[in-house]
Amino acid sequence: MEFFPIPYESMWAAWHGTRLSPNPAMRQKASRRPVSTRFRNDMDETERHEKWCGLCRQYGHTRRGCPNQPTGDV
Repeated sequence: MEFFPIPYESMWAAWHGTRLSPNPAMRQKASRRPVSTRFRNDMDETERHEKWCGLCRQYGHTRRGCPNQPTGDV
């Protein structure tokens, strides 16, 4: 079978372009990470440990804010 085109453009149907409708379930956040659909429960919570300094081995701060950190002044 052959397809015969319509000879006159005036007989063509009106064309308004392709219409796109996005799927809202596939939407991403501004950070470009997908939105999580997971339900969190008690099992997902972790124990929080107090800050521990790797320089002076004391609790309550980290190496970055250690009061015993050498200043570099000689």
